[in-house]
Amino acid sequence: MLFTLAWSHTPQARNATITKFMETGGMPPEGVQMLSRYHNVDGTGGFAICETDNTSALANWALDWNGLIEIKITAIMDDDTIGSVLGQRAEAGDFK
Repeated sequence: MLFTLAWSHTPQARNATITKFMETGGMPPEGVQMLSRYHNVDGTGGFAICETDNTSALANWALDWNGLIEIKITAIMDDDTIGSVLGQRAEAGDFK
């Protein structure tokens, strides 16, 4: 499954967050593949797009950071997947 892992931090946690990121690289644990990661220009947060079937590994990654940053994890899907779902619903007449 695909997930976004979005984060933000307070100004008070900025230095500790930067230090931890520089020390660790913020990489996910085994079992989670980070497909891309983006950072807000203002330095207050960002998000990563990850793929995993191991939600325990995803939770462990969040636990590594949630003492410093606020994290929101959301399951997402690509255009092909939602297109298939919508197509099935359209065929069933759900959108009339």
